[in-house]
Formats: sequence, structure tokens, C-alpha cells
Amino acid sequence: MVSDEALITYYDVKNRAEERRVATGVPRDVSDDALRDDVESRSQDLYRERLGELANLVVGEVGVGAGDFARFAFAHRPRALVLIDLSRARMELLAQEFGRGSGDVEIKLVLANAQSMVGVEDASLDLLVAKEVIEHLKDYRPFLAECARVLRPGGHLYLTTPNRNAVDLWPRNVLARFAPPKKHRGEELMHDLFGDLYGYLTQDERETLISALPDGFKEHIHEFAPGELLRALRRHGFRSVRRWGTPPHMFYHELRAVARNLLPLWNRAERLSYALGDNLRVIAARI
Repeated sequence: MVSDEALITYYDVKNRAEERRVATGVPRDVSDDALRDDVESRSQDLYRERLGELANLVVGEVGVGAGDFARFAFAHRPRALVLIDLSRARMELLAQEFGRGSGDVEIKLVLANAQSMVGVEDASLDLLVAKEVIEHLKDYRPFLAECARVLRPGGHLYLTTPNRNAVDLWPRNVLARFAPPKKHRGEELMHDLFGDLYGYLTQDERETLISALPDGFKEHIHEFAPGELLRALRRHGFRSVRRWGTPPHMFYHELRAVARNLLPLWNRAERLSYALGDNLRVIAARI
């Protein structure tokens, strides 16, 4: 089991590597698959539509990442935008960017861990967005408790996380029972974890992580099955309002010839897509 200190070290190093890449002006790797780009673009439009009107709301995001949602929210003029992240540099870059626009949106930067959002007042948010956060946490329960604390009663949590039981993974899950995957270590593990960010790590950072992380370490500490996620939300005072799943990878392979025609049907079959899709998406109301 990885220690809390090792996790903090890992994410600190990753944040610094991402900041170095941003400073060089090198963009993230992009897909050269037009079908994948189209499907993912439609999936992004879909969740934004389902979130509804953001104007005059107090909107928060925990784990701002590259800032895509923050930019979308800012453009729709919320009353306030609360950005919660461990990386001060990333948030300050976004604040500078937003500062070039109209001053009618209050921007609040909160340097905090997702499991302890110190600096965000109780019941102060109308909407909290947490995209691809929960699976990185050693213990998700304090995180969900914090989400409930900072949202007003009736406020909404939009949460996304990989689906442990995605239809794409069925063969792999069966095979893993008989032939567990190899646990990578050393430089091989660094390449697996950082991908295109590997070149932005210093030698000292690589050596520190190799010493700190266990063999086979994965960034996703706990991935949820569809029903498991809903039960966890209920235990922490949330009621599912809407749930669905993003298209599985077979859209780009086995179903490629019919993927574009199949996509509208997939998007309408929300309960089925939630059970089978690659990524779980839930809008839940704070009870």
C-alpha cells in the first residue's frame, strides 16, 4: 500500500512537470483520430448541457486540471467561481487569464486537498464539479463528506470517474484472474505513469519517486463499479439526479463503422450507458 507521504510527493512532482510543459508552450498530446475527437467533443457538449444554466450561481471545481471546465464556467458568468487545487501556479495562471475579461465574476483560489477543502465555507456552493478526482484518493470518504459540506442543500455535485466494470474491460478482467499483469518498477514505472510528461521530470525527481512508490503503483487507487459509486454517494447525503456513461473504446474499433449513428442512441440510453460506459458521470443533489 502506498503511503500518504508518497502520494503527496507523486502529485507534487506531477504538478511541477505539468507546469514545466505549460511554460515551454508545448501542447498536450492530441488525438489524430477524427472519429474519437468528434465523439469526445459531443460527450463534452452533453455534460455541459445537462449541467444547465450557470449564470448567477456560485460554482466550484476541485482539481482544475488544464482549466477546461473553469473556462467554460467563467464564460457563462457565474456569480462566483471557486477553484480548488493543490497547484498554486496552475490556478494563478487561470486567474490571470480570467482577469482579462469582465470583472463581474468573483474568482476565489483555494489551495487545498480534495479531502479537506479548508477555505471553502459550509453550504457556500450551488454546484461543485469533480472530474477525475475521486479515483486518485486513498480514502474517498472524507472527500465525499467535504463535497456534502461545501454544497448548499439542493446544490449539485457533478462527478466523473472511470468505470471499473466498463464493457471494454470484461475480457481483461477475466484474464487478470488467471494471469495477473506484471508490476512495473524503476524507469519502466516512470514511463508508464508519466507518459509524455516523462521528459519534464528531473533526474532527482525520478529517483525520489522510484524510491517512494511501490512496484506496480497506479495513479488510480480505487476505481468504482456503477452501483458502488451510487451507494457511496447516498451514504454521504446525495441523491442521484442523472447518470450516464461515456462511449466505450469499442466505438473506435469494433463499432467504428456505425459509431456516429449509434452515438445518439447511446446518449439517450442513460441507465444502460452508465452500466457499460468507459467513464461514469453523475449529477447528484445534496439532500
